[in-house]
Formats: sequence, C-alpha cells, structure tokens
Amino acid sequence: MGKLPLLGSLLAAALVLGGCSSGPPDQAAENPPVPEPSLPASVPPAPVSAADVELPLAPYVQLAAGNEGVLTKASALLVTKCMRDKGFSHTPGGGGGQAGSSAPLPDYGLNDSDQARKSGYSRPGVVSGDELARAGAMPDFDQQVREHGEAWMKALYGFTSVGTPSDGTGCFDTAFVRVPEYDKLDKELPGKLLHQSDQLTRADSRVVGVTGDWSACMAESGFRYRSPAEPARQQWPKPVGSQEITTAVTDVACKQRTNLPGTWLAVQAGYQQTLLDRNAPALEELKNAWRLVVEEAERVVANGG
Repeated sequence: MGKLPLLGSLLAAALVLGGCSSGPPDQAAENPPVPEPSLPASVPPAPVSAADVELPLAPYVQLAAGNEGVLTKASALLVTKCMRDKGFSHTPGGGGGQAGSSAPLPDYGLNDSDQARKSGYSRPGVVSGDELARAGAMPDFDQQVREHGEAWMKALYGFTSVGTPSDGTGCFDTAFVRVPEYDKLDKELPGKLLHQSDQLTRADSRVVGVTGDWSACMAESGFRYRSPAEPARQQWPKPVGSQEITTAVTDVACKQRTNLPGTWLAVQAGYQQTLLDRNAPALEELKNAWRLVVEEAERVVANGG
C-alpha cells in the first residue's frame, strides 16, 4: 500500500513555496567561474554539534525558520477553506515526521563522538517514515480512498493513485499563503546557490585531498569508504548494533584526526559567501518579501482563514 507524507510535512512543503529547491542552477553557464576560496594556514575544527554550524546562505535557505507555527496554521486554514469551496469537509491532521528539533547534519556528516557511541548514525529525536507508518501516524492512501472516495482525494491531492503526478488542482497545490511581491521573485534562487556551493565544495582540491586522508584513516581500521556520506547512508540493522557503533566512532575519530569537517566547512563557507556577494540584491529582495508572507499568514490565522 502507498504511504502519504504527514499533513504537516505537506503543509511545510507548500509554505516554502519552492524557496529551497535543490535543482541545478539554471544560469550556471552564464555565471563567471567561482575561484577556490583561500583558507587560513591553520583551519579551525568544525563545531561538534550540527546545531552550531553556521553558513552564509542559511538565512536565505531557511526563510521560514522561527515562523513555522503560524505558517502551518495559515496553510491548514486555507486548505480547509479550499476543500469547503469544492463541497468537501476536511479536518487538518496532526504534525509531522520529527520528534524534537535535531538540526540537519552538515554535508560531511556526523561529527559528534558522543552521539556516535550512543546511537551510531541514527538521529536522536528523528522518527523515520517506516516508524510513523507502523505507529499509524502516517495516513495510508488506499485507506483514505476507501474512507473519503476518489473525488475527495482528487480535490485534496490532485491525484487518486500513488505514483500518479498531481494535476496541480489539489488544495495542497493551490491553497497556500500568496503575496504578489514574493510570488514574482525567483523563489528557487537560495536553493540553486546552495546546490552550486555543495557541488563546488565537493570538487574543491582541499576537500578532495582531506576526503582521501579520511578514507585512508578508515582503511587503517578495515573500513573501505570513499566518502563520509557512504557509511551514513548505509542500511544499518535496527536497533543500532555494535558494528554501526564501531563504524561511527571510527568515522568521527578519523574526521577529527584529519580535520575533514573543519576543512569542508571553511571551504563551503567561502564558496557560499562568494555566491551570496554576487547575488546579494536578489537575496535581500527575497528575504524582505518573505516578511510580507509571514504578515499575510498572521492575518489569515487572525481571521480564521
């Protein structure tokens, strides 16, 4: 049976309004090359906690940060009104896929030796989709069809079978906070720049070199990985076992020995700052227009839709 994302996740996706796309930069060929950023002679280590990692593009990629509550409420009200206008009742569901506020890991992955010893690569406070489904927290599509009918599903989602793309008419596609000053802008710009900075960072000679050093360090303990992304995305058994713990502990130890996180973060910050400087007017315009989106969401909530 097909599983649908939680309502909270769907609302959150709508609220971003395309602002965090990770697709390739459309104008990359038109932009001048980005030189490798200079680094200090001694690169400082990266923060241990992912929550303490700060990068120049973060304020523009995470525009909704701090306003998720009012934005989700506004979107829920607008979806309910949209369904009512189509002749259907709709009650917004509960919140979504994460328990707690774990910050997303940086691109170089786990850097916390305590977390590695306790939970390996599992994220404390983050609940997987499978776990939500087993707990009954994630709605089953086929069950919703049986309960509400295909017309209701089409009105809400824009499709009636899993794997079929939305036709764009569902309330989840159309009922979100709209502000002309924001809608006219390139909402995908921060995501494009983030993707570009990630590509540049991975190809940077310093990052390639230190990744090789990390890989050699892992090999000394019998682990064969080319990049720190590989052990993190490996399908480890549940619950967390000794093999995962040993791998994660060795991973973090090799990162600390080679200073892979510090080098990666310094290089990534350099590329992001260059891209930010080149696109500062457009990014500031987007950020200022986003404030109008938040104000409109507050108005929607105050008026009950």
